[in-house]
Amino acid sequence: MNTSTTTTAAIGAQTTRYPEWRAYGQTDPSWWIDGHLGGRSLAELLRQRDIGSLFRFLKSRGWSQAAIAAATGTTENQVRAVIQGRQRVTSYDVLERIAERLDIPRGLMGLAYEK
Repeated sequence: MNTSTTTTAAIGAQTTRYPEWRAYGQTDPSWWIDGHLGGRSLAELLRQRDIGSLFRFLKSRGWSQAAIAAATGTTENQVRAVIQGRQRVTSYDVLERIAERLDIPRGLMGLAYEK
């Protein structure tokens, strides 16, 4: 089994384990441009690749940590650590995956559109 198959299988297991993420699985494209968190523009937070604030924003929209984890292909422990500021997301691949899974335009996070 190759890496992408393993990842896909793990993500499939997470969505089965956490069906509530489907209720919040849709994002509103206007969030990324018009959204605010703590008086700061979400677009600016995305430019800074502040994933902790992105996750806090999703929580403010009713997403659970389990739903965020399932939607982004991470674990609840990782989501919690990022929200609490104990862990930063700096890997390009992980940033790319988060943008793709949450339908965030890549350019808002300074990610290239072509590989």
